[in-house]
Amino acid sequence: MNRNTSRILMCIAAATTAVIATTGAASSPPSAPDRTSPVAVAVHALVAEPADAATRAIPVDFASVMGYRPIVLDAMAENPHGDCSSPVPLPSEFEPSCKAHDLGYDLLRYAAATGKTVDPHWRRAIDGQLESRLHAACTERTDDESRRACDAAASVAAAAVDMNSWRQSFGIPVAEPALPIALGGAAFALMTLSALLTGRYVRTRVSVPVIGEHA
Repeated sequence: MNRNTSRILMCIAAATTAVIATTGAASSPPSAPDRTSPVAVAVHALVAEPADAATRAIPVDFASVMGYRPIVLDAMAENPHGDCSSPVPLPSEFEPSCKAHDLGYDLLRYAAATGKTVDPHWRRAIDGQLESRLHAACTERTDDESRRACDAAASVAAAAVDMNSWRQSFGIPVAEPALPIALGGAAFALMTLSALLTGRYVRTRVSVPVIGEHA
């Protein structure tokens, strides 16, 4: 990834994060769990405790309801069948964090499937953990330019997740209709095109000599 592309990503990340901040979709830290709610205990363990403790906190009938058993991999409790589900390629370092995020969302779906109330703070906490882990994954890169590009991608991905959660009122994660996804993709493409055109315009202004000016 060249420097111009990295700068474009960082600009998009900053713009998207600013939009999220104005919507009130910023993630909040997890609070002490309601011990009477197995899902609350499991979500809190997932975002605040070691992976082994998180898997032990998963409700006993989770596998029969959701169709799989969570695993511990890369020091995270994960959905072994999960992925980043992104319409654009993301850094490979993000995959474990995405699988852990999928498990968190499946806990919310499990709550709905078993007739339990979902606290919006649960989804906020799960999204907040994803953002922290995406940025942490970028620290493994030794090249400064590559690390900045990775951080920019992490910010864009986390902001997109926050925006989707906000649209769904931080409730049960559900499949999105095609129109919002298309609009989101179009907005992303327009921001990228705008940044590219701006960069090209600036380079053109610098490179074209003024008529009558000596070389």
